Amino acid sequence: MPQQTGTADVFKYCKGLLVLIGLIFSNSSFGHSYSYTFNRPQNTQQANYTIELLQLAYTDMGFKLNIIDFNRQNALFAANSGMLDGQLARDISIESAYKNLIRVNYPLFKFNLELYKHCEPSSTKTMDSVAIIASYPVQQRYLDSIDFQGKVIEVKNNTTQLNLLIQQKVEAALLIDFAMANKTIPPALGCYEKQVVATYPLYHYLHISHASIAQQLEATLKKLHNNGTVAKLRSKYKLQF
Repeated sequence: MPQQTGTADVFKYCKGLLVLIGLIFSNSSFGHSYSYTFNRPQNTQQANYTIELLQLAYTDMGFKLNIIDFNRQNALFAANSGMLDGQLARDISIESAYKNLIRVNYPLFKFNLELYKHCEPSSTKTMDSVAIIASYPVQQRYLDSIDFQGKVIEVKNNTTQLNLLIQQKVEAALLIDFAMANKTIPPALGCYEKQVVATYPLYHYLHISHASIAQQLEATLKKLHNNGTVAKLRSKYKLQF
């Protein structure tokens, strides 16, 4: 009887050890499979609001949201190729060129597209040249929507856009309102006009390999909207839209 009891104890111990090993590997796999990585956006109130809202949504679903430093100029390409798990917030103009990104159909917030130009009577349609940022497809989308026939100069950042305007190498620059929130307009620009030409919503995008969570994430965001969480976050970051 003592020998049989000992064998039973060994069996139970081995069984428990196998269960423990299984849990360790399971947790490791879970951490890897259910962690989603996105590039860090420019530090603005809108970006911070978006990150906190999405962190709450992913956590509610049992997932982890990772934000990493990554070249923003290459972020869309990296997301489309699967190097990143998607994009935190983009407008629908990316969808025609980046077909591996799927939209989570909940508008995170809206932004204004603004036209900066010198104080001269002119309309966008009759301008000869305009500067846009290559990594913001929404600017080209707007120009296409008004059938702009002038010269379009693509640059990497807002500073270059404004410098071209100061040097009068372009007649106008299209800028996104929240991207300019923390920037000072150079005095050398002199007299200028700022006009809101369009307003667009931004959405969260996932790589197509994560399509299985898109509907769940949409439902979670809507739940956070309906229970007042979104309103509290908008108030926290002083956003009105």
